[in-house]
Amino acid sequence: MTLFEQYCTILVMSDQFANERQDHADSAAAADSLSISVREGRPSDLGPLSLLLARSFAADPQFTWIFGDLSGHEKQMAQFFATQLRDCLTSGTLDVALDSHTQIVGAALWRVPGSVFPSLGRQFLTIPRYVTIFGSRLRVASSLAGELARAHPKEPHWYLTVLGVEPQLKGRGVGGALLRHGLARADATRHPAYLETNTDDNVALYQHFNFSVAAVVSFANGCPPSTTMWHKSSTPNVNANDDDAV
Repeated sequence: MTLFEQYCTILVMSDQFANERQDHADSAAAADSLSISVREGRPSDLGPLSLLLARSFAADPQFTWIFGDLSGHEKQMAQFFATQLRDCLTSGTLDVALDSHTQIVGAALWRVPGSVFPSLGRQFLTIPRYVTIFGSRLRVASSLAGELARAHPKEPHWYLTVLGVEPQLKGRGVGGALLRHGLARADATRHPAYLETNTDDNVALYQHFNFSVAAVVSFANGCPPSTTMWHKSSTPNVNANDDDAV
């Protein structure tokens, strides 16, 4: 084999190797993404979703601060999310994410424009539940909720109160599917959307979906701060093929 033939052979083998690496990368990316569908929540979802959300928020800075050692408070967290879910089913909008096997893998709880806070009657009915959930930390949790309520915008909007994903599936597009679904509904009604988040990673994530930082709410009692974020209704949603990293 001449030197020229050897050189051509090396080029062909290099191209083949590069193509094989690209095929492998494409296959890995496909394996990392999930086929997600979103449906309306049902009362029968309450049990499994309350446990899923408790798992999803196990490392949340504010829950960690309120409860301390979260490993001993799984039951209280599940009860908290069960209360939130009941309220959402009654006077909000619950979106449930399903994988290709129709298994529940995430959820988003939204309150509708003009009704972002429960009625006084509804709040009164939930007091005994929150006493059971938070115990001696009820006053602290109530203070935190009050500060966040005072920071709430006056303009009618969709309020994303909770978005949670099975921990082992974070980063595989579940949260992105839920966000796209909810923001499409907000845009269809020509209303902005609002949320609070407690981590810098989540801030960057929501910015990917055209949320902007509205304010940082600090708490005098030492609780980790919350970042409030705003999504204008006229802002186009990101393309469904974008990397969700949610």
